[in-house]
Amino acid sequence: MPKESRWQLLRTQSGRRLEEALQNGNLGGKVRVEDSNRSEVEWYAYPDGDFAAARLTKRPVLVLSQTCDVQNKDYIQVAPVFPAPPADVERLSGGNEFYSAFYLRPHPPEFDHSFADLERMQAVHKSYIRRPLPGVHFRLTDAKTRDLQRFVTRYFGRPNSFDSDTDRVPRTGTYLCVDCFYFDGRVMSRPRTEGEEFGICPACRGTKWVIQGHPRPPLTVFDRVKIAISIFRRPNPSRHS
Repeated sequence: MPKESRWQLLRTQSGRRLEEALQNGNLGGKVRVEDSNRSEVEWYAYPDGDFAAARLTKRPVLVLSQTCDVQNKDYIQVAPVFPAPPADVERLSGGNEFYSAFYLRPHPPEFDHSFADLERMQAVHKSYIRRPLPGVHFRLTDAKTRDLQRFVTRYFGRPNSFDSDTDRVPRTGTYLCVDCFYFDGRVMSRPRTEGEEFGICPACRGTKWVIQGHPRPPLTVFDRVKIAISIFRRPNPSRHS
């Protein structure tokens, strides 16, 4: 589906805003469609916005909001899902070229090779969302969820991990394996030099790495005194029970 590059504003035949006509009880009749880029029609942005022609589609979406937000908020963030062109399936599945296209493998009969378009992520009211099957959610695997997190953060320019398949070491330092920590609860660190390849983790064969933070400086005597005073002033819960 082509991406719209302009708004098609709607006006009555006399040039009035549709909102004004509707407030007067006028229903039916013809409207004028004005190209926002080619006409001098003023776009009313405040307080209630303007009426425009829109293209509506029903299609699968990838829900990006966290579960607690889906449960407690009316609007949730989603990315529309589109069929993957056959010629691009291999490139999309590699995940190394299209940072705005998150590949989804086939899930028959609901969809074939597809991708979620992060360029079109938006907030929609959750009443518009329906499950493909009653009582069933399609969920990403844990590994795929971390890939999605990496895609979203990289799309916005804030990578939270580095991938040995696509990235090189940005600066010299100690790097930690992500999978060792999440799956096995252990720390696997490796020194790396700027510009070299990350390589695969020798312990778990993982490909995701994060740089180790700087150690905290030791507490000074003044810091210890402040902590002691803070503890001394903290109310004792037993006194208020």
